[in-house]
Formats: sequence, C-alpha cells, structure tokens
Amino acid sequence: MSKTTLSSYLREHSDGGQKKKDSGPYLTISRQHGCDGLELGQVLAEKLNQRDEMQRWKVYFKEFIQQLSADTGVPEELLERERVSKPGMFKDFLRGLNKNPIPDRVEIRKQTGLMMRIVAINGYGIIIGQGGAGAVGDLANGLTLRIEAPREWRIARVCRLESLDRNAAAAKIDQYEQEQLRLRTYYTQQYKRKPEFHWVFDNSIFTKELIADLVIKAMEEKNMIEKTAQK
Repeated sequence: MSKTTLSSYLREHSDGGQKKKDSGPYLTISRQHGCDGLELGQVLAEKLNQRDEMQRWKVYFKEFIQQLSADTGVPEELLERERVSKPGMFKDFLRGLNKNPIPDRVEIRKQTGLMMRIVAINGYGIIIGQGGAGAVGDLANGLTLRIEAPREWRIARVCRLESLDRNAAAAKIDQYEQEQLRLRTYYTQQYKRKPEFHWVFDNSIFTKELIADLVIKAMEEKNMIEKTAQK
C-alpha cells in the first residue's frame, strides 16, 4: 500500500472509525527476529482474499512510519530510530549536532498507535510488528499472534537469509528484541492485557502455511469470517 493510499484511508476513517460499534476483523503478528512475520502476513492476506470477493485484506508493515514521515517531512530512518530508542539518547545526539528536532518517541508511538487502532477498528488489516498487539489488543474481533522459535534456529536462519556470520546474526537478533520490547512495553502500559497474545506459535515446528491455515480456522470458529461451504 502506498503512502497516498494510507493517508486517504486514515482521513476517510479517522472519525467514523472511532465511532464504529464493532471493530475488526483484524490480525496482529508479533515475531522474534528470524521468524516469519511479514511473510506470514502475506500468506494470510492471500488466503483471506481468496475468500473475500471485495479483496479487503491488506498487510501493514512499514506504512505507518512511512505515512508519519510524509506528514512531518522527517526521514523514515530517523523516525524509526527515535521510536525504538532508549529515552533521551538519540534525540539528545541530534540536538548536540544542531540538527532540526524530530518528534520525540512518545509522540511517534502515539501517532503510529492511533493509525494502527484506526486500521483495526475498520477491519481487514494484518498489522506486522510495531507493538501492534499492545496498541490494539483491547479491541474486539481480532487475533493477536506471536511467532517465536529457539534462538539457535533463528540465528541459523538469519545467517542464511541475510548472509551474516553467527556473531553478527546473534547481535542483530538481540538488538531487535530490545527495541521491540520497548515498543510493546509502551503500548501494553496503556492497554494492559494478560496474556499479552492470543496465540503463540513455534516457527521451527509450524511453517507459515500451516500457521495461516490454523489461524483462518480459528477466525471461522470465532465468527470473524464466514466458514467456507463444506464439500
């Protein structure tokens, strides 16, 4: 989805969506680095749209930061670094270089969280990462998924997929998990829910195709989508 399309969508739904009585259906996918996240979302969107004549299911991954970048004129990479940074460190560094200030992490998280909630309320969105489960987990008619796997399995996969040696892959995994924990902690402080996720999968055992089939079956049973006719 392009920036313009997301911007139009948010303008169109920002008022009516918040007043909508029933949210969803929607999905969020949280994942450890090295596990299927975006790939699982794409498989789910494809399978769900095969059942939906209006082709309404869409995957949201980088679109929220991209839209905020378009709105503020601040490069995406700076917004992303500030969003996941520790309190004070990155912004103080920019100020020390006399750069123009950028929105602080709280404002960035607030704005991207609002975008995620609008998408979830209006339905047919699959939100990948970004603390989405915490940002929208209080809304009905959705499923929050968590994809995990043993650390060594993930390190080996990152080495293979990203052409890194073991030490670099392990360091990247550690950095990613620290950043994502900060995001999840921020949102879950506002919308507390225990357990944090509806469903946790071990990606070393369950492939993205199998996870997608299980999730769609669960969505049928929860009346989030219509059941297909029995053959």
